[in-house]
Order: sequence, then C-alpha cells, then structure tokens
Amino acid sequence: MKSEKNGKFLKGAVVLMLFGLLSKVVGAVYRIPLTSIITAEGMGMYQMVFPLYTLLLTISSSGLPSSISKIISENLAKNRYRQAERTMKVSFILLISFSVLCSLIVFFGAKFFASVQGNKDVYICYLGLCPAIIFVGLISGYRGYFQGLMKMFPSAVSGFFEQIFKLGFGLWLSSVLVKKGINYGVLGALLGVSISEAFAFLYLFLTYIIYKRRHAVSNASDDFELSYKKTAGKILSLSLFVTLGGLIMPISMLIDSSVTINILKSIGYGVKSATTLFGLQTGSVGSIVNMPVVLSLSVATAILPCVSHQVASKDFEGAKESASRALLIAIIFALPSSVGCFSLAEPIIRLLYARSLNAVEIEISAKILEVASISIFYLALLQVTSGLLQGLNCFYVPLISLIVGGIAKVVLNLILIRIPQVNILGAEVSNAICYSLALIINLAVLKRKGVIKMDFRLLGVIILSGMVYFSKYVFVFLRGLAVNFYVSLLITLVMVVGIYFFFIFILYKKQLFHRKKV
Repeated sequence: MKSEKNGKFLKGAVVLMLFGLLSKVVGAVYRIPLTSIITAEGMGMYQMVFPLYTLLLTISSSGLPSSISKIISENLAKNRYRQAERTMKVSFILLISFSVLCSLIVFFGAKFFASVQGNKDVYICYLGLCPAIIFVGLISGYRGYFQGLMKMFPSAVSGFFEQIFKLGFGLWLSSVLVKKGINYGVLGALLGVSISEAFAFLYLFLTYIIYKRRHAVSNASDDFELSYKKTAGKILSLSLFVTLGGLIMPISMLIDSSVTINILKSIGYGVKSATTLFGLQTGSVGSIVNMPVVLSLSVATAILPCVSHQVASKDFEGAKESASRALLIAIIFALPSSVGCFSLAEPIIRLLYARSLNAVEIEISAKILEVASISIFYLALLQVTSGLLQGLNCFYVPLISLIVGGIAKVVLNLILIRIPQVNILGAEVSNAICYSLALIINLAVLKRKGVIKMDFRLLGVIILSGMVYFSKYVFVFLRGLAVNFYVSLLITLVMVVGIYFFFIFILYKKQLFHRKKV
C-alpha cells in the first residue's frame, strides 16, 4: 500500500509538472506578442487587475478545492464512497454561490478599485474578468474532486487548455480592441482569459460525466453518509484556514498594486512610467519567476491527497516518506532554477522580450529578475511545505506563516520602494524576505513533527546548483567566439541542465524511483 500511494504521488506530480511547465511556457510565449500589442504600460494595467481577481478567486474557490481533495481522499481511504459524492455536490453549491457573489463585486466595484490603484483607465479592464471568476470557481471544484481521487491528468490538461485558448482569443481580441486605446487592448486580453476558463470548464465537466458513468457509486446500505448540513459544515471548517491563508498573499498583492504605483509617483515617476515599471516587475519578470515555481506547485498539489490518505489510513511512516520525497523533488528543481535565473537574467530577458521591450526596459527587467530569482527557491519550498502541513491537518500553520510574511512584505515595500536608487527593486526584495520568513515557520513545525529528514546528499544538490552560476561564463565564452546569441544560450542551457540532472540521477535514483516492497 505504501509503495502504491508513493507511486501515485510521484506519477501525479510528474503529470502536473509536465503539463504545468508546458502551460507556463505557453503563458510566457503569450506575454511576448501581448506586450508588443499593448506595450509595457498595458502590461502594467493587465497586472493591476489580477491582484483583486486573485483575491476574489481565493475567497470564492481557493480553500474549497483543497478541502474537497482532502475530504474525498480521506473518505476513499475509509471506503466511504457515497459520502465522497455528497461532498462533491455540496461543494458545488458553495462554489457557485461564492463565485457569483465575487463576480458581482468586481462588476459593480470596478471604477472604485481602479481609482484607488491610481489609474482610472483600468476600470474597464476589470469587466473582462467577471465571467472568469464564475468559471474558475466551477473548475476548482472538479479539480479538487479528481485530485482527491489522485487523478491529476484532468487538472493538468484543463490548465493547458486554459493557456492555449487564452493565447488564441486573448491575442486576437487585444489586437482588435487596442485600436480604441491601450486599456481596451487589455480588456480584450482579459476577455480571452474568461473564454479560456469557459473551455477548461467544459472539458472538466465532460470528463466528470464520463468518469461517473464508468464508476457508479456504491448503493450499499451500510455506507457511511453525513447529512448535507454536516457535510457543508465540515467543508467550510476545513476551508476556513486554507482560504484565510490563501488570502494573505492576494491581499498583499492588492496593496502592492495600489501602493507601488502611488509611491513611484511620489518620488517623481509619472503615471505611465510607474505603471510601466509595475508591469515589468509583475508581468515580464513575474511570468519567468512563476515558470519554475509551477513545478513545486505540482508537487504540493499531488502531495496533499496522498498524505491525507496515508494519515487517514494511519500509515504515518508512509506519510513521512512521501513528505521527504516531495521536499527533495522541490529542492532539486527550485535551487538550480533560482541560481540559473540570477546568472542568466539578461540573456533570458533578451530571449523572451527582445522584440517587445526597448533597450532600457530590457536592462531594468534584467535587474529585477536578478533580485526576483532569490524568491524562486523560497516560494517553491513554501508551497510544498504548506501542502504537507495541510495533509497533516495543520491548517493553521501556513496561515500564521503567511500572515507574518505578508506583514513583512507590506512594511518593507513602504520603506524600500521610496528609496529612489532602489524603487521597483524594493518590491522584489520584500517578496524574498516574505517567502523566506513564512518558509522558516513551516519548516520549524515540520521538523518538530519529525517529517523532515536531513540527508547529507543535499550538499551535492547545493554544490551542483552552485555550479549552475557559472553558466553565464559559458554563455559569455561562446559569444566571444562569435557564436549566434540563440545558439549560445541553447548550448549553455543544454550543457548545464544535462550535467546537473546526470549527477542528480546518480545521487538520488534509489530514493526517487525505488519502491519498497511491503
């Protein structure tokens, strides 16, 4: 049983990683032509809308999928099939109610939010996301259901569909509407988001119908089943800490979207320049930072139902083994990604945005990426440790850690961005400190529970990741030989990644791929 659950976890994590990385690549590619269409100022407007959107999605649908995943996984571990189905039905009633309410808040509050953020032209952009809020709520319900079954493929594929349809409809609508103004171009891109969520919902809905027809629920009279009221109470009680914890970062991001631009204006930047800087930090650079982080998010998503199932089955040794493996995978991917983005910041920005940004914007973005790269490692491990703690029923710990980190982030932003020599870089410094503080708290609790195991081979990961730093010298050497920019970067990446994972495989092949017989 232990090897079976660990095998499902690893398979689910790999599926989510592959599709998640592919989705992020499509998302990053999407931002390149989008930046050309709506300019860096438009990307600033685009990013100004998302903190509120993320905040409301957290309220309407963030905590519920984790709760659905956990409750369904626990019920299946105890063969309570009908209660698992009842959990799904009640969850959808809650999701629809919260999603519609949040969508109405955006619709009627758009002008107010744009005014508070310091750019009134943004208000029309909010309207493009109103339908998306409803669809995402429904999508999250289906994802939570399938993740509870430890079936990650539907979630992974739906996420990829989102990016593909956003790419097509978003670019088309933004190119058509931008003729009326930059803010209308941004509206077109956001309408593309709503359309993409509609298609992802349709895919998951059909997948769910097909799955239900193939797997009929048991009608055994002795099958455990709670009332609808008690089921709703359990879902909401479990969702509370997850939702509150999930609210911390969106709230701090929403404050950032208002504070950052207003502070930049106070130290001499115009509205356009301030919005452009914000767009470079959160849009151009943010999409790069989020690409490697999606790998750890995949691990966090896969580990929650796995550990929940093992804890419900009283397989505590299996839970510790799963936790150890999840942390190891996160470190193996996150640490070299962080070092690599720092070392090759300027070539990466040039590769992605040479045709979208001017020389000054590329230079600024490269500096931002150098600072932002530090956050990759902390954020990646923070996501995995939060998933582990939720699986171990410690829902309050990620909430407390994110409150501490979020407060530090807001305070540091107010201090650092005001320094003219630091300006927008201060936002990334505060991000790194925020994530590191939250991670330290999570790790301390996991260590106290005996989940974390120190492995001397981690020193090898650290050394190998340190070697990734010298990739920039390989790139510079190749450029010195007059090798084409793109060829030089490709050779550098293939060489560094190949050597790194070759030695990682030698170090950890037994721990990652060997399954113990029980």
